[in-house]
This record gives sequence, structure tokens and C-alpha cells, in this order.
Amino acid sequence: MLTARNPPHTSSRNLNLASHPAPGNTGHFSASMATNETPELSACSTPTATAKVFPQSSFFQERRAPALPSPAEIRTLNEASGDYRAASFNRPSPVLIPSMGLAVKYGADITIAEVEAQVFMFDRLQGRVPVPEVFGWAEGGGQYFLYMSLIEGDTLQARCSTMNESERQAVCKELRSMVNAWRALTQEPDRYIGGVGKRPLNDIFVVGHVDRGRDGPFLGADAVQEFHDICGIDIGGDIPITFTHNDLCPPNILVSYGPNPKVVGIIDWAQSGWYPSYWEYCKARRVGVVDEDFNFAVAEESHTIYQPEVIDPVDNEMFYHPWLYFMLANI
Repeated sequence: MLTARNPPHTSSRNLNLASHPAPGNTGHFSASMATNETPELSACSTPTATAKVFPQSSFFQERRAPALPSPAEIRTLNEASGDYRAASFNRPSPVLIPSMGLAVKYGADITIAEVEAQVFMFDRLQGRVPVPEVFGWAEGGGQYFLYMSLIEGDTLQARCSTMNESERQAVCKELRSMVNAWRALTQEPDRYIGGVGKRPLNDIFVVGHVDRGRDGPFLGADAVQEFHDICGIDIGGDIPITFTHNDLCPPNILVSYGPNPKVVGIIDWAQSGWYPSYWEYCKARRVGVVDEDFNFAVAEESHTIYQPEVIDPVDNEMFYHPWLYFMLANI
């Protein structure tokens, strides 16, 4: 989770640069630290096929550092933390650098499509949905690095079991407003099922079958029907298309510290895109993470009592059961 303070079950690294400097580093990153792996990640950097920074982002406008840390420096920081996931190639723990207000999510599972989706949502939903601001991205050694703003807070998963009913209802009300905001976004100019910018879908139950063309994109008036047909989903094509977060579960919702928590972040837009309108509810109802703080009983309560307060339920027979059949067939 991209938070400055995390519950025990998460393993994101909250690092102090002074205590974990990269080799030869005094604790501050400088423009001279760019490696051969990627170009310098400063405000003056020219976009390339392997890296891009956003000079107008708050990181550079506030001059938090001359440049973003290089991929090599991020790996070194993570490895120095001693976290068991630091050596993972596909999805190591994110690196958090509070002194820079910076969070870095990286790994082979990260894609440029996720970067583009988060940039799109930050731009389109400022003031309505707290999406982490993207400062830049880089590719190095087969891994993508997504540099973004660090949001201070706890995951809803960690806090839910200790929140009273009034606090839960208040969070649901905030979340409903946010969900409505991204579901109200419009496609221009073309109707399609796919990721931001007409990229292929990245849903976990769809991408395992890219050889069958399930990931799209599907364009035009018959986009929904074509998507349903190739996925074997027994639902008609006369369905609206809405923007969908597609992984809206408690670990991806951040709330403020202390009593009366407020929603301060919606993270992990990796699977987001334009989907049939029923998809958000069905996916949120089925997908989640269970742990010590968020056991099966709490998860069931969340799905049955609080989720309908956030996302309008869909009819079981018409939508949820056909979607569930598709999902179970593709686990």
C-alpha cells in the first residue's frame, strides 16, 4: 500500500534516505546519479522510450529534489530494508520516501497502461477523487517504475474492524460520491471496451486469455456484445459502458488517521478501464483480501451491508450470476 504508515500485514517500505542511502549517496538524490539504465529523471529530462517525468507535477514545482531516484537506487533502498519481498522481480514491495513525499511502485507486473490510467484519473478527477499524482515513470531491467505522491493514511482494510457504525457510514458516503464521479466520465469520441487510450484490458480474469483476443479493445456500437461473446458471458450487448476502477476493495482505499476517518486515497488503478456498467459492482463483490484484521466475517459484512451503500447493486440473475460463472471459469 502506498501509505506513510502501514498495518503489520503489509510490507511497503517506509524509508529514511539518511539511514538507507544508496552506495556513494549522502542521503540526497542528485541529478548526477542517473545510471546507464535510464536517463536522468529531472525536470529537464527529455521523454524517451524508457522514461518520462512530469515537470509540472508538485514534486518538481516544489523542488523536493533535483531528480527522481533512479531504478537502481530504488532497488538498493528496497534491498537495504531487509524486506523479504524486495528481491521479487514481478511485484516487490513499494518503496516509500516520506522526506520527498514519494512512493515508488515497481516490478515486471507494472505496465505503462497503469501509468497512463493513473495520470488520466488524476487529471480528470482532481478535487473529487484523491488519486495519487504521478511524477514520472521509468523502465529498467525489465521492470517499470511508477513514481507518485505518497498518501499518508491507513488502508480501510486495517481500520474497518475498529470503526464504529457512524464512521463506516460516513466513509461509505464519501466513497459513493467518488465512485459516481468516475462512473460519470464520458468516452470521447468513440464507444469502446478497453483500457485508457484504447489499450487492451488488464482485468485479472481477462488477461490470462489474450491468445483468444479477450483483452480487446472492442470498438464501436457492438463493443459490449463482442466482449460478452468472446468471454462467454451470457449477457446482452445493450449495456452502458462506464469507467471502472475494477479493484475497489479495502486494501486500495486509504483513510486518514485517528477518529472520524476521511477517505484520502484511492490507489491501484492497474485494472481500470472502460467496462460494461455492471462490472464494478460484480468485481468488488467478489474480490478482496482476507487477513487478521479483515477476516471472513468482516469481509462478508463489508460485501453485504456496506458495498451496496457505495455501488448500486445489479440484478443477480441478469448480471451477477453470468459474470460469476465467467469469473469462476477463469480463475
